[in-house]
Amino acid sequence: MTHYLSAEFFRTVRRRYLYFTLGICALLLLSVISLFAYANTTIPEDSEKATVDFLFYFFIQFLPTIGLYFTLLIGDMTFSEEHKVQTMRNTVFYGTPRMTIYLGKFLNCLIFCFVVMIALLAFAFGAGTLLLGISTSFVSVISEFLLMLAGAIPLWIAGAALAVALYSNIPSGNLAAFTFIGIFLLPTNLLKLFAFMLNNKFLSEVRSLFLTSRLDELAANGASSEPSFLITCWITGMVFTAIFLIGGYLGFCRKEIK
Repeated sequence: MTHYLSAEFFRTVRRRYLYFTLGICALLLLSVISLFAYANTTIPEDSEKATVDFLFYFFIQFLPTIGLYFTLLIGDMTFSEEHKVQTMRNTVFYGTPRMTIYLGKFLNCLIFCFVVMIALLAFAFGAGTLLLGISTSFVSVISEFLLMLAGAIPLWIAGAALAVALYSNIPSGNLAAFTFIGIFLLPTNLLKLFAFMLNNKFLSEVRSLFLTSRLDELAANGASSEPSFLITCWITGMVFTAIFLIGGYLGFCRKEIK
């Protein structure tokens, strides 16, 4: 496992896809920060100007959902070479156990999800501090942000598990990506629609058990208003991680590698 994981890590580090993704995300962050900085020049009152803590409060509202779909991007980064040049066939034929391949892909995906996220958050903090400055409310905002992260991480892990399960079993990367999006968007939206049309509280309760519903609650400061909610996020995340990993691995074991 260690040798295979090292090989996966080395292969991903050497890919331009990783640095292109980091560059695009960093440019987007810099654009948002620059817009806040420009807006500050038009505001006469210092107390009303945006600071880096406002930027992180902005992250609290949008990062939970963005982070979930970011796992799809890293999953594609991990598997795109396999789909493009069919290197999975050689790995299997050379006798590498499928369990090692599957878990190696999953761990590699997790590692790069965290590495990229930490790098982008560090960039956002550094650029935001330089261009926007820090206010006295920074400590309270960061504590809310860290609580949100504590609840989002297990849900993002489940997202990575689903990405690996789909990319391991679906030969088309585009189809795997659309399936990933459909799995997270369709059930919750359909349950929300039916619960509204039928005025059914049970359907609403069922919808609240899904990953996307937990992430929506985190975006609404659910973790800071009710820290015990974090336990629910971890239970939900670990349950879905187990379901996606086991289901994906069973399908991968039966898949014919051509």
